[in-house]
Amino acid sequence: MTGADMDGADRAGAGTRPGRALVLSGGVALGAFEAGAYAALEASGEAPPDLLAGVSAGAVNAAIIAGNPPGARAAPLRRFWDLMATDPTPATTFLLGPPPSSGAWRMAYNEASALQTLLLGHPRMFRPRLVPGPRIGEAPALFDLEPLLARLPDFIDFDRLNGGDGRLILASTDVETGERVVFDTARGTRIGPRHVVASCALLPVFAPVALDGRLLADGGLASNAPLDLVLDVPRGRALDCILIELFARAGSRPRSLGASMARAADLGFGNQTERILEGRAREQRLRALVGRLAARLPAEIRADVAPLLAEACPDPPLTLVRIGYRAARDEAGPGKMFDFSAATLADRWAAGGAAMRQALQRLASPAAAIPLAEGLLLHDVETTPARI
Repeated sequence: MTGADMDGADRAGAGTRPGRALVLSGGVALGAFEAGAYAALEASGEAPPDLLAGVSAGAVNAAIIAGNPPGARAAPLRRFWDLMATDPTPATTFLLGPPPSSGAWRMAYNEASALQTLLLGHPRMFRPRLVPGPRIGEAPALFDLEPLLARLPDFIDFDRLNGGDGRLILASTDVETGERVVFDTARGTRIGPRHVVASCALLPVFAPVALDGRLLADGGLASNAPLDLVLDVPRGRALDCILIELFARAGSRPRSLGASMARAADLGFGNQTERILEGRAREQRLRALVGRLAARLPAEIRADVAPLLAEACPDPPLTLVRIGYRAARDEAGPGKMFDFSAATLADRWAAGGAAMRQALQRLASPAAAIPLAEGLLLHDVETTPARI
């Protein structure tokens, strides 16, 4: 959307349907889950999102979606993630075929994939630095994202991304100040490949990106699922928002050191979103209370404070579907973000599709939602790859 609010689609003839937003979180190779989810959304024939927001892997997926025409976005997402797929044991695969869907062999295959990526990098996404120490004006890191930077134009029409009907919001983090830096096509930012890569630069794995006089790192260091950036957009109609959270807040007790490390990441990132929702629910309840109090004021007083009351009025209704990705037991523990194996990416893609189909069913059933506040409904969908 080219304006600062979400009413443009109504003026363009979208009628009275709710607006639709899609928020994509970060998670490196877990991003295949988001891509599969969007492919299912496109296949459903449902309206595409009016507003996209993302960080890290979610920023890459969001940019590919925004940089291609509606109805033809799943194909470049598929091409991108197929290109990212690797095989950590090519000799075994040649002799014995793909790994099984579960079990010890599959776990070893996944862990080998993550270890290989962390040791050698990914030739089509990030490459090792010969000297991990700092370069001039930069910070120490193990890899740089130059291969990804070079490949993004193969999948994204940046003229369409910046001039299309949809609105794209990406976020990064200033390494020095800690400030979240927001790139918003509706607020004058012309997003290019470096903006996308800046949102992906997870320290200390990936080198930060120098852009506009700042040294920028992964947007997930500020908020891994930038839901608040969508909720803060002024709107004049109801909104259906689908949030894809790649680190599930709910989980099981860890039974190994690796599982404890993986669980810590899930909790750290997943709880960010929970705090955003709690804050928004408190705000909505307060706005509703102000509205009820205003209704009791005499007419002449209401007229005097009308501009203030208008600012305090509740926003139009919001329905949020939060899709949580819960890793399968045989995924690579704390290294799951770096498992780019073809088998795992295929499983994540399929799981994302199943989750999106369930999310669309939930949106059609408002009575099944959890009411967080007046005009704020929540559906939770949690998905694990089907092999478990």
